[in-house]
Amino acid sequence: MKIYDILCDSSSLISLTDSDLESIIPFLQKKFPIRFLIPPSVEYEMVTRPIDSDLREFLFSAFKIKKDINNGVITKVSLDVDEETQKLLRIANNIFFAKGKPLRIVHLGEAAMIATAKKLDVNTLLIDERTTRMLIENPFQLKSHFENEFKVNIMMQKKNLNDFIDYVRGMEIIRSSEIVILGYENDFFEGYNDLKVDALRAALYKIKYSGCSVSFEEINSFIGTVK
Repeated sequence: MKIYDILCDSSSLISLTDSDLESIIPFLQKKFPIRFLIPPSVEYEMVTRPIDSDLREFLFSAFKIKKDINNGVITKVSLDVDEETQKLLRIANNIFFAKGKPLRIVHLGEAAMIATAKKLDVNTLLIDERTTRMLIENPFQLKSHFENEFKVNIMMQKKNLNDFIDYVRGMEIIRSSEIVILGYENDFFEGYNDLKVDALRAALYKIKYSGCSVSFEEINSFIGTVK
């Protein structure tokens, strides 16, 4: 049986754990042959650093993710992608320019995740953070977003843009909202009986407020299809 791999960014796991929805991961693994993978950079950001530094705001989420790693619910993959990560950072952070200065839009952990996906030939990335997702899905829409946000003309370095597009070609981005919806479609909310649609709506609101870049319009549109 083919295993379907999903490489997870810290943003998506934060949305799920902060919303007390992390149990949806093992639930879906019982339904489908799915592996949820994380690179060491995500483990460090979500588990190692909060625990070692006693970051109390993030400790409970850190322990929940650590338990899932220890139990095999989340699989850590360790690959040497340092060179590719640095290459990606140079390219991605020199695509957009405001007043002649490059916009630093991709962080180390995100670049390492993309490089890991490329090396593993994993095509599905779970990312809630908007900027990296938009850069992969629609960089020209991201340019318009920056122009609206900064109120200046944004220039694009076409070679770097094309190099980045070539690198991520074939990669599909999903968000924790899609994970929650997939759970709903496979009876994750059945225990709520007649309130399961309301529970779904509440769960989607919760992950939005926990950092998932899903709009109210998207939530309402999907809820309208299941009533």
